[in-house]
Amino acid sequence: MTLDSVLATLHETAVREHFATHWDQAQATLPTSLPPFLRHDVICQAWNDGGFDQPLPAEVLGMADRIAGDPALLRLAWYAHWRLFVGPRTTQWNWPELRTPLGDDGTLFYLVVALGFIPAVQAYHATLHLPVEITRDTCRQVACYVLNHRRGHGGRVGVYRNQLGWLGNYMPSSIFLRIGRFEFWRRTYSGEYRVFRRAADGATVALAANGTRFTAQGDRCFDPAHPEPEGCWLATACETDEAFCGTPIAPNGRALPCTVRLPRAEWCCALQPGDTVLDMHIPSGGKMALDLCARSFREAEALFRTHFPDARARAISCSSWMFSNQLEECLFPETNLVRLLREVYLVPYPCQPDQGLWFVFLQDRIDLSTLPRETSLQRAILDYLATGPRWHMGGMVLLCDDISRVGTQPYRAAWPPVGIGLYRYSQLSNKSQTGASSNFFSQPPPQ
Repeated sequence: MTLDSVLATLHETAVREHFATHWDQAQATLPTSLPPFLRHDVICQAWNDGGFDQPLPAEVLGMADRIAGDPALLRLAWYAHWRLFVGPRTTQWNWPELRTPLGDDGTLFYLVVALGFIPAVQAYHATLHLPVEITRDTCRQVACYVLNHRRGHGGRVGVYRNQLGWLGNYMPSSIFLRIGRFEFWRRTYSGEYRVFRRAADGATVALAANGTRFTAQGDRCFDPAHPEPEGCWLATACETDEAFCGTPIAPNGRALPCTVRLPRAEWCCALQPGDTVLDMHIPSGGKMALDLCARSFREAEALFRTHFPDARARAISCSSWMFSNQLEECLFPETNLVRLLREVYLVPYPCQPDQGLWFVFLQDRIDLSTLPRETSLQRAILDYLATGPRWHMGGMVLLCDDISRVGTQPYRAAWPPVGIGLYRYSQLSNKSQTGASSNFFSQPPPQ
């Protein structure tokens, strides 16, 4: 069957442009016998190895049989399997809903495809000679997706189609592993911030890129398509032979409307775009106790340094709704999420309004009147948003040299660093900086 005939049969012609690439190449490799990922024994083994918290539902095997017996579904499933785990990788999210042929079982179709992730990861990790527990835990990602689906669909088994494409990131040549609570992906740092460290005392300051636009509160402005609030301003940055100068970011993730001067004789760049980092991802369904987080940081740094010494990471970085500094404004200080935020260096992150809240509510449309209020987190965020602000994602960095200091608030405890030059001094209140002065910088501006 051609792509056009498959999509016409499935009533999904509107998505053609997303599947034309490599379609013919994928179909040329379709086995003449039953593809392994549709075999009952392979599915049962994948389920057994995937860390699921329930026995394999019969409807999963039933969907595999249905795919095998329907030429259009078979070719679409093979294309997805091939693009994710065999051929040129794709991370596309716009997979067809399959509402006409499958009704509510479209997400079950994607679960069958997603289970092919588990033997694919096992085969790839065998070439890397990793500890067995790393492979075992990495394979749990599909179980995390099933947990999300059960939360959002009254216990029904399946996988959200917008999460399927992410599985392609774990395949060769990526180094993307779950190590304890978190997943870590060795990548090139693409953030817009540079982090500087003073050799004498380990003081740390992040500087914004020149021209970055911030709100009056020091958060990133949303995409230019959205109206900017009153009071927006631009960051500055420059270098001289003597110093690094620019707009500082406080460890609570807000830019300050002033300029700092960091003499080269005292300060060096500890992280900049292009450096190797461990890009951290947060699988759903686990606890966020600080000791678990710190252990994951330590074990990840040690494993990557030992097994992949060719490009040592300089920091752990992450962008997520979980690193929005707004969490400090709507959750109690003793909650696990807030405690974690205070142990890392938060940085403002470019995003769209309300981006990332899908992971909290599992709904695409952010309507305060209809979103669920089933968990304390959902209720806290909704009560906060009801006061007027729009949600924004956040980012964080944790220098690898500071992993051993997690638990001591290594960045906030020493903020602001003593002796840095300040120009265009401006006071900025920080309600969430418990125990700190209401001013980030306590010393007066230079005369």
